[in-house]
Amino acid sequence: MVRRAVRRPFATVVLVVRDAEAHIVRALESVLNQDFDDIQVVVSDRASHDRTRSMCRTIAERDIRVDVVENDSSDFAQSFDAAIAAARGRYVLPMAQDDWLAPGSLAKLADAVKAHDLQLAIMALSLDEQVGAGERASHVLRFSVEPTDSAAAFRDETPLFVREGVLGFLKAKLFDRDRIDELGLRMSLQGSQTAFLMSYIEGVERAGCVEEALYHAALGEVGQVAEATTYQERERDHERMLELTRAWHREHDCELMRAIHQLHMRQVIASIEQVCSMRGISSIERSERVRDIVEAPSTRASIEVLGETSREFGFMYASIVRKNVAGCCLSARFAQLARISRLPIAHGGADLVALA
Repeated sequence: MVRRAVRRPFATVVLVVRDAEAHIVRALESVLNQDFDDIQVVVSDRASHDRTRSMCRTIAERDIRVDVVENDSSDFAQSFDAAIAAARGRYVLPMAQDDWLAPGSLAKLADAVKAHDLQLAIMALSLDEQVGAGERASHVLRFSVEPTDSAAAFRDETPLFVREGVLGFLKAKLFDRDRIDELGLRMSLQGSQTAFLMSYIEGVERAGCVEEALYHAALGEVGQVAEATTYQERERDHERMLELTRAWHREHDCELMRAIHQLHMRQVIASIEQVCSMRGISSIERSERVRDIVEAPSTRASIEVLGETSREFGFMYASIVRKNVAGCCLSARFAQLARISRLPIAHGGADLVALA
């Protein structure tokens, strides 16, 4: 069910959802109750089995700003593309079904975009993790970066965004809808959020960070395994980032390359932890999978850039450097226990804040 209107709103908030009855009302209300109503909201449902569709229909019947797209497939890429096709806004703001916007965020976002004619606006990001019954811990990423007015200026700032992992997902960013269409970007063609974003930013000149606009990203229970992002998918995203540096002729930019390899090492560690948390596989198969990750050419290339010692990656890094599979598995187990025990450890960056 999609209703189209003649007037083009400033922005379309896009939510691709599946079995979201527990949180969809909070997400929608955080948008609809803003002090900025020049918006459209498109909810694209991925064949939910619960009451998500009926709940969204009810909200859409009460608020003309909400449109609902009902998909027969659970495929994320198809549902995202369907949402973009239904979007009428001058800009597009993707959200995840469990997330919400802080009050006043849309107005602050709109002010910044209009003031600098931004092609990309990056919101402050609060990573909100449930650590117990009714308890949450938050870590806020804010970037004090002046708006850029050239491709070179934006590319100079890119290492910061790569290092913090915010270029691996679409949420908490405002995109120019016309630019998406001009580039012919579709999630089903790009293959992943990282690839979509890399294609979008390749020629971006005017980008800015809006510290006053806060996006809350829910991470779920401590120790809970996120919806699968496989090692192979992470490797493809890493290669896409390297392709971007070559397109920019910045493969010799030491700061950018180090940031990319820092992110990649976090992804390698997340992949090892994911393998070690799998059930239903033998210890032999687990060790073989970890060995494949540790000995992969991309892993060794990252070590060459980062050096053989580094404290930022924790205990596992030394084992990865030495190709010590048993040490990697032991470190992964310790990391899992640390999360369950609420010990202070670093998150896995972009893997924990994917869009769906």
